[in-house]
Amino acid sequence: MVGPELTVGGWFATSMIRNIIDMARSVLGSNHALQTEIEKRLTDLEKYSLPLLIATIEETSKSPTKNRGLIKWMDNLRNDAYNIRDALDDLEAKRFRESLKGKNKVTKFGYSTGKYLKTLIFSDDDLKAFILAVDKFSRNFKQLPEFINLLREYRSNANTENSKINRNPTSSFLDPNKKIFGRDLEIYFVLDIILNCQLVCSDQEMSNIDSIIGEQPFGMTTYGKEESSEVGRERKGEEKSNMKSSGEQNSVSIRNWKLPVLPICGTGGVGKTTVAQIVYNNQIVVERFDLRVWVYVPEKFNVVIIMKNIVDSVRASCSSTDTRTKSDSVIRQIIESELIETIRNKRFFLVFDDIPYGSESILNNDLFPVLGNGAPGSFVLVTTQSKRVSKTIGNMPIIILLDVLEPEWFDLLFKSYAFGELFSFNLESGSCLISCKHNATIAQVNNLTEDKLSYLESIATKIAEKLHGLPLAGRVIGNMLYNKLDNGQYWEEILKSNWWDNESTSQEILASLEIGYRDLGPELQQCFKFCSIFPKRYVFDKHILVQMWLAHDFDFVQPNEGESFKLNSKEIKLEDIGGERFDKLVERSFFQATVNDDKYVMHDVIRELAIAVSRKEDFYYVNRLDNKISNVITRHMGINCDGSNEEDISPICTNLRTVILFGNWIKYSDKSIRNIVGKSNSLRLLDLSYIGIKKNAPFYAISRQSHLRFVDLSFSGIDFIPDIFCALYHLQVLDVRGCEFKELSTHMNELINLRYLYASAETLSQISGIGKLTNLQELKEFRIGEIKGHRISELRDMNEISGHLHLTDLQNVTSKEEAATCQLAKKRYLKSLELTFSNKMDKFLRNGKLEQEVLEALKPSPSMEMLTIRGGGGDSLPGWKWSTQSGFSNLKCIKVCNFSLTTLPAFGELPSLEILSFDALLQVEMVGDEFYGHSDVVFPSLKELQFSRMNSWRTWSDAPAEKLSFPVLKKIDLHCNGLMEMPTNIFTSSVVEFTLSSLYGKFNNIETVLQRMPRLTHLSIAIVCNDLSINCTGLRFLEVLCLENVRHICFIGGSKSLVNLRKLDIARFEEIRESFEEEEENDGTYQENRFLTSLNLDYDYRSQILPLAGRLGYLRSLLIRNSPVTEYTEDEESWFSQLTSLETLEFSKCEKLKCLPSTLLLLTKLKKLSIVDCPEISSLPEFGSPENSSSLETLEFSSCRKLRGLPSTLPLLTKLKKLTIKSCRMITSLPESRLPRNLTELYITFCSDELMRRCQREPDEGDDWWKISHIPVVQIKCFKPFSFEKKSPQKGGPAYFTDAKKVLTEDH
Repeated sequence: MVGPELTVGGWFATSMIRNIIDMARSVLGSNHALQTEIEKRLTDLEKYSLPLLIATIEETSKSPTKNRGLIKWMDNLRNDAYNIRDALDDLEAKRFRESLKGKNKVTKFGYSTGKYLKTLIFSDDDLKAFILAVDKFSRNFKQLPEFINLLREYRSNANTENSKINRNPTSSFLDPNKKIFGRDLEIYFVLDIILNCQLVCSDQEMSNIDSIIGEQPFGMTTYGKEESSEVGRERKGEEKSNMKSSGEQNSVSIRNWKLPVLPICGTGGVGKTTVAQIVYNNQIVVERFDLRVWVYVPEKFNVVIIMKNIVDSVRASCSSTDTRTKSDSVIRQIIESELIETIRNKRFFLVFDDIPYGSESILNNDLFPVLGNGAPGSFVLVTTQSKRVSKTIGNMPIIILLDVLEPEWFDLLFKSYAFGELFSFNLESGSCLISCKHNATIAQVNNLTEDKLSYLESIATKIAEKLHGLPLAGRVIGNMLYNKLDNGQYWEEILKSNWWDNESTSQEILASLEIGYRDLGPELQQCFKFCSIFPKRYVFDKHILVQMWLAHDFDFVQPNEGESFKLNSKEIKLEDIGGERFDKLVERSFFQATVNDDKYVMHDVIRELAIAVSRKEDFYYVNRLDNKISNVITRHMGINCDGSNEEDISPICTNLRTVILFGNWIKYSDKSIRNIVGKSNSLRLLDLSYIGIKKNAPFYAISRQSHLRFVDLSFSGIDFIPDIFCALYHLQVLDVRGCEFKELSTHMNELINLRYLYASAETLSQISGIGKLTNLQELKEFRIGEIKGHRISELRDMNEISGHLHLTDLQNVTSKEEAATCQLAKKRYLKSLELTFSNKMDKFLRNGKLEQEVLEALKPSPSMEMLTIRGGGGDSLPGWKWSTQSGFSNLKCIKVCNFSLTTLPAFGELPSLEILSFDALLQVEMVGDEFYGHSDVVFPSLKELQFSRMNSWRTWSDAPAEKLSFPVLKKIDLHCNGLMEMPTNIFTSSVVEFTLSSLYGKFNNIETVLQRMPRLTHLSIAIVCNDLSINCTGLRFLEVLCLENVRHICFIGGSKSLVNLRKLDIARFEEIRESFEEEEENDGTYQENRFLTSLNLDYDYRSQILPLAGRLGYLRSLLIRNSPVTEYTEDEESWFSQLTSLETLEFSKCEKLKCLPSTLLLLTKLKKLSIVDCPEISSLPEFGSPENSSSLETLEFSSCRKLRGLPSTLPLLTKLKKLTIKSCRMITSLPESRLPRNLTELYITFCSDELMRRCQREPDEGDDWWKISHIPVVQIKCFKPFSFEKKSPQKGGPAYFTDAKKVLTEDH
């Protein structure tokens, strides 16, 4: 079992040793003396020793070894290999240094620098360390006989060890002793889908399968219907990630086989198999299906064997067909025919349990099409740990995500195992009772009393909190404790230890979790283990983590001579390989996506797996809960500064290659930082971000770390970079965001291997000669200056820049020829380009002709996907011939802002253009035929079209009627005050979102335009007009309707025709009426509309709007604005009490309102309450009081000038996560008690000085600081500057910050 033992990493042999040999030969070059001395050793190492070593390591990687001799031998080999690599780094650094001095001309630097080293004459001292390191490394192989004996010894025991870690096949049998808590909703939902699917699919195509997804049970969430969506119970304290699969992919699956396949996805040990077993054995399922088959899918399987197992299971005996003398293809045909015959005209229920990653294509292509021969109503349920498998083989609009249990349910499950017959559960009250009375015999045998039992229960509660809701861990450890009911000391030892430290429990738990880990392969395993040095709930940035991996060369393929290489006929970079590996970890559920792009979290259980598989190797996280520091050779360390002492860390700092600091570093001196950084001579990665350096002294300790590849000093308080720092020639990543520099070294452009420089535009503009950093992969913004070293020509050789580039101050370019020197066309990795002329220059001083010529010379490469042009004095855009032939076939997005052009180019010919936006083009008066171009299809790929602030625009010619125009257009935004009439041909049935805003336009053809868009889901009209008629019968897909400034509104066909409406916002109107084709009046009763969930209400007009809203019991979001009431009447209070499903409520600009309705306390589902611009409110209801349970998660109070305090019951809001107090000057203190434990974000902005003083942490701790010290993220802004220390929310502990960078974590 990986965990307590050691796995010898194959990455070390396959990558590091080969890399060392290649680099050593590069160093040799023409140095014949050195070549003669060690070439034979390198040859022997490569030809004889390395193959044996690789074979051995790959075998030991498949299963762990406890053999101390073998482990020691490998440790020595790895240590010596690291020493060689460091010696090679030193030689490379000398070559860079000498080249920069001008002794050898170098035009380009890259990862592989062997060709430069060949021409350098090294001194004896230079080579001494390298030769000694090679000799020491080679001496390890003199122990080969001993190594072989160890290998034989290991192999003799391998089968025994492997038998413990192989996956055990599952079956449909449900152990009657297995306790099941907290899965009722998931089981109910799966059964509901299966049984409804029988009714819908019996005579219908699978394309209509989403019709079976009705209203989900409370606590389940569905995201969308057009794409496969994840369904899972909402987790407390966590945000649900949303991973959608391709709709196109699903449609292919549906066409291939008419068989519904529902995936259950989750981490190992969460209970996927158990849920499937319960469903499989459900009596209704048994009765509804003709056949039921349970298939366990092994890691390596043959589809023919799977087919045969299904046939044998149904027939209860082996097939009589003799296949012994037949070929594989013939055997497959025979078995396939038998399977078809077995299931033909039979309705079957099939479970595929534990489908491994990588098998989905075989099932999709070879098995499921065959299973499609069953009777309509058949169903397949699959379980897997991989999200990729789920979305690839699942052909339903839903994926069941099975997460760990909620804490209250897991507590019950764990105690049911730990106390056995002494445990009882009351289903109605949801409470448990543990008592000796339940089984006096067991109590007597274990010498238990009620007091002792109560003591053990308190320990069990604490142990349960450490197991993170994993049912498997609860069962295994609970059973172990049950056998020790008479030993309270043993229970205490389990509480104080980690579960993976106990070999008897870790074997079974890790066996489930580690299935996916063993499938990763050595290179991905190394990347995964690196993540063990980060704290719990750390928010990983995908790109930053990949750059950290690159800093350590974790088995990344090295390109030749610093150039890109080809993989699958496509040029990619090392970052692309790293990104692909990260994506594989995501697909295997080792990371979970967040709502923010490229931000991910690692589940607590997965993090503990990472710790378990790496704790005997190089990785270590120093936590405040640790009683001691491991004495293993640690090379990669994350340090929680809140709980670590310098003396605890110092003994293991001598071999460090990674140091990342988390938490509060305030109590540490600069000397402490120097001690930790300076004790190792091999650092490659150093993260000191947010530590609050009061002096710049650590810079000199950092600068002596010549092997550094990655340095993060962001928000650290440094204000200068010394010259000595610029001698870090290997540095690839430097992050100094949030630092305001008084002085930058003039040698910054000597960091020639720098690939990423994260800094503000102001900092970047201070670097003279930045063009020498030719390896930079990103340059978000480049300010063009007027002096040498800052001209646009600096970009000439920076052809590795990728992603986004923003060129500002283009008005400083003096000629077309100078603009051409930046050679944008050669920057093939650049995907997004933004060109900006300053708008500060007086328009009468602008040279429009020159600016247009500059743009002409800045034509980007054909790989460009996004282009933004801001400012510019020309009357037209560059004459780049906007067509496929001109090389713009990849352009997907164009934005033109604040430009003086008068006509629009022929953008309609661009084949890939998806987004087109024009803003503040004040000179454009007409959009004519030239805009559409001459292609047969006009705007063939355009999805979004936006025009805004084009005040001179009056005429818009229609698209040619004889051509296909805007075939896939989805969204149209028009914010133009002067346009009087809209064309009709661009408004097609594909449009789903339409926004129209104008102060003067009459738009007589609005009704006609709306009729051309029958699939509209979002409609927003804000125009000053007298009358507007909306044909509701033609807008049955409409979900969101916003109307503003329309005096008289008529709903033709009645608002009840808007059957899918879920959000309604009507403001500033005089009358709403409904018109029906038949001469019958609405009876005035509210029409039930269960889909309307959001309502924005001008309270004065509620009598006209509420009849459109349907039954209030379905409303989930309500905004009340501009209410003239002072206090609510009894009837109005009753109205609020009807909002039983309300989750979000906001009162805005209710200037006379003095108090909120008291019936808000009855809204048990309310999660978010916002009070904004209500200056007369002086007090708030007592939310969270013992008499009223509350589900509030977010509270916001803003601009409530007379609000004197927060509710005294605020600390009782146990589910509260976020609290915002802004511009409430009368609040001078927080409630008496500590704020809720689960609160993760607190924002206090522009409030009273007294409140600020009470909440401060330093220099003098405020009276209320103890109430908020447990909150991970605290932001305090005030009118007068406070001397709060900036702290990173990523680094744990209460985090003060005044910028927008905000990432949440909780460091335990």
